[in-house]
Amino acid sequence: DASSGAFSVTLPTAVGVRGRVYTIKKTDSSGNAVTIDGAGSETIDGAATVALGTQYHFREIVSNGTNWSVKSS
Repeated sequence: DASSGAFSVTLPTAVGVRGRVYTIKKTDSSGNAVTIDGAGSETIDGAATVALGTQYHFREIVSNGTNWSVKSS
């Protein structure tokens, strides 16, 4: 819930957890973004971060053992 302000969710390391899935969803209608950030230099589909700006948008993020990929949106 980002109604009080924008914030970031930092994923744990993708190393050693191949196949692990996290679902992050923005539940409020505010204009504040929820930013998903890879651990350290890890990426999400090649990007350092992924932002959710619209209510009910979500990302399923899956580890490939080295970095993270967006499974669905």
